[in-house]
Amino acid sequence: MNIRKSFQVMLLWMIVLGIYYPAIFAGLNSVDDQKMLYDLEESPSIALLDSFRPGQSFYYRPLLSLTFRLDYLLWGQEVSFYHLENILIHGACATLIFFILRQLVSLHGPQLKGNEWPLIGALLFALHPIVTESVNWISGRTDLLGTFFVLSATLVLLQSALRRRLILVIVAAILLFCAILSKEVMVFSIPAAAFLLWRWSVDAPTSWRIKSLTVLLMPFFFGGLAFIALRWLYYGVTADLDRLIFKYYYSAYDTVRVFFKVLGFYGKKIVAPLPLNFAIMQVSDLYVWLGIVIFIVAIWLFFLRRPAIDLILVGWYLILPGILIALIGLAWTPLAERYVYLPSAFVVMGVALYGSSVPSQRLQKIMLIGLSLFLLPISMATVNRNFIWQDNAKLYADSLNKSPEFAVVSNELGTALIDEGKLAQASQILQKGKQLKAASVLLYINQARIFMAKGDLAGARSEMMKVCFDKNAADTEALKMLATIDEQRLHNGGQSENIMLELLDTYQVLITKTKNPYLEYRLGQILLSTGKHQDAADYFSRAYEHAPNNAYYREAAGKLVRKLKNSDKEG
Repeated sequence: MNIRKSFQVMLLWMIVLGIYYPAIFAGLNSVDDQKMLYDLEESPSIALLDSFRPGQSFYYRPLLSLTFRLDYLLWGQEVSFYHLENILIHGACATLIFFILRQLVSLHGPQLKGNEWPLIGALLFALHPIVTESVNWISGRTDLLGTFFVLSATLVLLQSALRRRLILVIVAAILLFCAILSKEVMVFSIPAAAFLLWRWSVDAPTSWRIKSLTVLLMPFFFGGLAFIALRWLYYGVTADLDRLIFKYYYSAYDTVRVFFKVLGFYGKKIVAPLPLNFAIMQVSDLYVWLGIVIFIVAIWLFFLRRPAIDLILVGWYLILPGILIALIGLAWTPLAERYVYLPSAFVVMGVALYGSSVPSQRLQKIMLIGLSLFLLPISMATVNRNFIWQDNAKLYADSLNKSPEFAVVSNELGTALIDEGKLAQASQILQKGKQLKAASVLLYINQARIFMAKGDLAGARSEMMKVCFDKNAADTEALKMLATIDEQRLHNGGQSENIMLELLDTYQVLITKTKNPYLEYRLGQILLSTGKHQDAADYFSRAYEHAPNNAYYREAAGKLVRKLKNSDKEG
């Protein structure tokens, strides 16, 4: 079958947009997405270039932050456009795979026309169920964006190896740098890029191969030193890295065991992704043996020196960041499907390139027909997963069913049910969650929300006192909820003096814990509403003194201080 290149690309995009259109109608996920949008709303005036200033956190993703800020400037809170951008980036990644495979397939024979392998490879990646988490979750854009730049760099490196032009190596280095600015663990793609450049330049003089590797790698060496120096200058020697060092608790034996276990699990997920789960907490120890097999096979394949095998090896190698995350515990779950978004791209390219290099035309046709038919069931699985991602309650019900001991998922499901007005169901889920070993304080906060929705402030306060009996040791979010409840009680005309004393005590503890000047401003408002003008003026004065210059409440606090002082003088 001879289909023009432009038509193949159009077909690829039509299928991607058709399969993933349900994601456009999904809302905000309660994990990270809501916080991301809240942060954008709270700091709309921050300059775009400020995103590139190194922060104190371990995470440094300025290009990702830049895309979100641009989304907010263009679309505000219309989250459908945020989802659409994720879909477009995913489509771009699939298109890059098409062009990479097209170039590689052409090197194995003169007959490029009529070869469907690049399209098959691009579709296998585009429709792979394992990618649904990254595409449907707005915050999953970090993997999409990083992969886009890595694949772009791969295409440019392939051209540099064929043309032997160092300027293309420089362009590839810039693209890899952009990948790292999208997600810091994309730094692991640098050795992979160097490996592919060396393998693809096998016919070039050794001097050129060494020179090209030097041009590719040196910017990252000096750039890394510069970044470390900046963090050191701004935040000290360790900044947030000490949290990673002291949090590591695996022994040498367990480190090796977890390494092979996660390698085996992700290796299996790329080939057989089902069942899909947004909250993967633990997997079978049997994956250790699969990981050992993959590791041994990878060593053997390394010496075969075949382009298709090299791509698969790169895919397996790129599982390494996911293994480190599982060991260190950086994310909200130790394992996640999004961590194999990039690895799956290279494994799929390796499979497609291997199929195109099979000498038997008959066997090639059989493989093409088999993979083409395979696209149908994986498309159905992907579409089904996209619809599940449309609804937080469905997503977290599915996650809780697959990870029943994960208390955080109980809370997220409870939150989703509360938002839908299903208070009785939410209460049952939250009660079960509180019985789990690692019960979160958020379960109690959401249970209190249900009491408040029913008008039972006494019940809400009683619920919060279970985790706030010692306010100095209590979680700040729990204290904020307790303060909200007492404010409502005060507004409803309860025993005002006792409630006020409790409220003052809660706010003072919160101010001590958080150093948040807005809480001082809020406490001033409460005191003012109860006629305690002098105390109110004191807290307004503190808020004015401690608040940032661009804080929206700072000017109001200053005006209230002057007004109250003038009224005292007149009195």
